[in-house]
Amino acid sequence: MKQLINLLSYDKSIWLYPNGFCLVDGGNSMRQQFFRYADGDILSVKAIEFFQASSSDTSDVEIVIANEPPVIIPKELYHEDEAAKFVALQYDAAKITQFFANDAEAYKLVCFLYQNEQNALDRLPFTKHYTGYWTLLCQYSNREKHPQNLIWVVEHEQYLDFIVEKKGKLVLLNRFDYVAAEDELYYIMNIKQQYQLGDAEVRILSENHRSPLKPLVKKYLDNYSWID
Repeated sequence: MKQLINLLSYDKSIWLYPNGFCLVDGGNSMRQQFFRYADGDILSVKAIEFFQASSSDTSDVEIVIANEPPVIIPKELYHEDEAAKFVALQYDAAKITQFFANDAEAYKLVCFLYQNEQNALDRLPFTKHYTGYWTLLCQYSNREKHPQNLIWVVEHEQYLDFIVEKKGKLVLLNRFDYVAAEDELYYIMNIKQQYQLGDAEVRILSENHRSPLKPLVKKYLDNYSWID
């Protein structure tokens, strides 16, 4: 997604998703390619091929962690030594290795690598820099002029990422599975009701406006926009 790619510090990046990974070369001629996970070796093999790297290539690569929604911890409660305890409340700690915390308003967003992801990355020679995908979404939202009440929807294949702001404050970061456009509409309407956001603008990030929601949105949403 070019809006988020533009926020990265390095041209080369590897995006870790729940169902696969995306390799991006954001240089003069933007290139990107998505791969589904098949086995533990595919990430390291494909990354070497995609970036045309040698076994001694130590160039900088940004690792964008988008595998799971982050654990949100108020800054006043956050201690680096105890990050694992907070994460273990939501995820299986036995499968998790490194933890990374980024700032977002009054919170720390804690993301992590699963052991199989860490193993694959360890096979790569690059100098790695880690960034939370959800932190990038928050940064992108903050750079855009928007109303106090806002629902961001980022559409992926089979799942949706949400950022919700009420009165200019972050109130929700979450991911939902979906099958049909009606599912997406349900999540949006439910969030509006739950957080009392009747006047919220809905902004939908979807590449090339191929959103499955397009046929329904005009019927049910008064205030929306498409970002591609």
